[in-house]
Amino acid sequence: MSTEDATELDLAAAAEAGADGDGLTLDLDGFEGPLDLLLHLARMQKVDLARISLSALCDQYLLYIEAAKAQQIELAGDYLVMAAWLSLLKSRLLLPKPVRDDDLPLTEAELAAALARKLGRLEAARAAAAALNALPQLGRDVFLTGAPRDVAVERRPEWTGDLVDLLKAYGAQRMKGLKKRAYAARPRKAYALDAARTRLETLMPDLRDWRPIESLPPKAERGADAPEPASYLASVFGAALELVRDGRLEARQDAPFDALYLRARDQDA
Repeated sequence: MSTEDATELDLAAAAEAGADGDGLTLDLDGFEGPLDLLLHLARMQKVDLARISLSALCDQYLLYIEAAKAQQIELAGDYLVMAAWLSLLKSRLLLPKPVRDDDLPLTEAELAAALARKLGRLEAARAAAAALNALPQLGRDVFLTGAPRDVAVERRPEWTGDLVDLLKAYGAQRMKGLKKRAYAARPRKAYALDAARTRLETLMPDLRDWRPIESLPPKAERGADAPEPASYLASVFGAALELVRDGRLEARQDAPFDALYLRARDQDA
């Protein structure tokens, strides 16, 4: 229960007691009547509290309490609350009001600055209202057809992958601009094995001593149709193995991966 509600109950109890003739009747300078009426008039600002003497009120209240406390202690408490309210109202009249900063008078410069700020805010509000009014408005500049419209939803892809996926994607992008080419193996020309055997048989009389096989191939030919230079030594090596198998040549190699030497075999021996 709030203080206002409690005061209303005190007033009701005091008024009932005053009607029975047991209430506190005051005789003050400026007022004569029951205490509850004085409090009611004071709250309604219909009586001048400045003319009411609190000392006389307290004296009459104390005399009433001395006579009624043995019989009606609750009523005495109600009157105590009403007397406290009257004291509060009277103290508000006697105490000076605090002066706030916003109550001080403003100078001409401060008034002009405040007016300029208000006019600036008003101009900004008008400009914002004009900008909003200039935007396209539904029913004035834009009209719906009545058909349901799809709501545009922005979808952002989330890329996931590892290094292999990245390399595959890069290779696919690189292959887009390239034309498909079929691989055709170009046959390599080689020094014929028969020609190498014929050359060794021709050199057989000069192979009485050991000679390295690198000195036996012929000079490499030049031109687009010439055999590969490496094929000369390979064909001579193959022909030499055939002649060794036939017993017409001897081969010697002192150590693995060392130079290979050839010489004609003595048929009489």
